[in-house]
Amino acid sequence: MLTFEEPGYFFLLVFIPILMYLKHRWKGRGGRLLFPLGLWEGLRFRPGIPGMQLLMGLSNVALWATFVLLITALAGPSLTRQEKVYLTAGADIFIVLDESPSMGARDFPPDNRFSAAKDVIRRFVRGRQSDQIGLVSFGRDAALRVPLTLDYDYLLRRLDELQVMSLGDGTALGNGLAVAALHLQDSTAPQRVIIALTDGVNNAGEIQPTTAVDLIRSLNIPFYLIGIGTNAQVPLEVTDPKTGMAYSGTLEAGFDEEFLKSLATPPLGAYFSAGSAGSLESIFLAIDSRETATKRVKVEVHNDPLFGSFLVAGLVCLVFFFLLRKLVLKEIV
Repeated sequence: MLTFEEPGYFFLLVFIPILMYLKHRWKGRGGRLLFPLGLWEGLRFRPGIPGMQLLMGLSNVALWATFVLLITALAGPSLTRQEKVYLTAGADIFIVLDESPSMGARDFPPDNRFSAAKDVIRRFVRGRQSDQIGLVSFGRDAALRVPLTLDYDYLLRRLDELQVMSLGDGTALGNGLAVAALHLQDSTAPQRVIIALTDGVNNAGEIQPTTAVDLIRSLNIPFYLIGIGTNAQVPLEVTDPKTGMAYSGTLEAGFDEEFLKSLATPPLGAYFSAGSAGSLESIFLAIDSRETATKRVKVEVHNDPLFGSFLVAGLVCLVFFFLLRKLVLKEIV
């Protein structure tokens, strides 16, 4: 926001229209040579410099702009910005996302499960402040996509790059949960949270989901397990990112919801079922409200003086005025 330390100097701007009238419109301003029409022999006067009126106009604009810029400089302009400084650390959150082939099921119109999940994750991330967020995805294997970071723009770019089947055609839920837990074990944040989204039954990976959950509980980390999708027959469309081959068909069976419920039991665990985009959004809103660390914030106000910039701009306009009048228009005075 542009502010001024001495705004009273703007009162001087009142005199600029008066000076403009005296210079350009007042009849008694001088600068004219009067002679009787009888001396005129019919020869038309032609200026020796093409576009003289345009150049004269530019020079006048530069002159009056000089006055405006110098008066603005006297008013002490500065760019004021406020910055939130968090005095306490936020939560450390890991999002674990299933990218197995079944996430291509199109029961979240107009998107498939995977796109719907990414959309709601994107809104969740944008709503956080001072919380470090990491990203893990899993298919047949599990991978750390983004370590804990406050750079939400980078996190969202990496999220956008994720594709169904980029980690194979299986569902290694246990591996995904374990990777997130291991990257939270040394966290000193006041709150640590794991949010996992999956639509499949664990059928790959070296670590069983029950083992991964035991690890999470031993670290005293709250976790949310979200089962995404419906049990109805739904169309399935997926493209293998490694081969470029497209597959389509019908997904016959849903996921084992009872098994997921058995993993996410209180007090540390919680299970949610998301059968539509609206329910998925509501779940993340509920998690967002529950997992908010108490933050102490102070607001710092920074003023960046702009006096020099306006002064330099005014002097440039003044030099331009004199050069145009003296060197181009050849004025004597």
